[in-house]
Amino acid sequence: MITRRAALAALIFSAAGCVYYPTVVDIGGVRLRTENGRAVRDGDRARVLFDVVSTGKYGDVITAVSTPAAKQAQLVDAAGAPLDRFEVPGAATVKFIPEGPHVLLTGLGPLTPRETFIVTLQFERSGGIGVVTVVE
Repeated sequence: MITRRAALAALIFSAAGCVYYPTVVDIGGVRLRTENGRAVRDGDRARVLFDVVSTGKYGDVITAVSTPAAKQAQLVDAAGAPLDRFEVPGAATVKFIPEGPHVLLTGLGPLTPRETFIVTLQFERSGGIGVVTVVE
């Protein structure tokens, strides 16, 4: 009887360790975060540069940008032409740099070096995600 109970207890304890917790990539979905936000002032405007890290299976689309630090915030390409939409693929890091897509701010208020503000990226599926931005 004691041997049976010991065998049953061993079976229960070994089965308890066999739990599988799926990740976001396993079940699909969108998972985004922003990093390295910085604003580079250029006269009466500024470029906001940052990274979007997508660790989900599926990507998302940026449809708009906004910030209280400027009258206008716009997603633009390397040449400065406005972008209505920008796709962020799943399981990738997209860098928003001067030589590529980035956010252009116009109508700026007074910004001092090391000051921080939030730029909100509006995504189609994920909603608004903020980029903590430091003025350089």
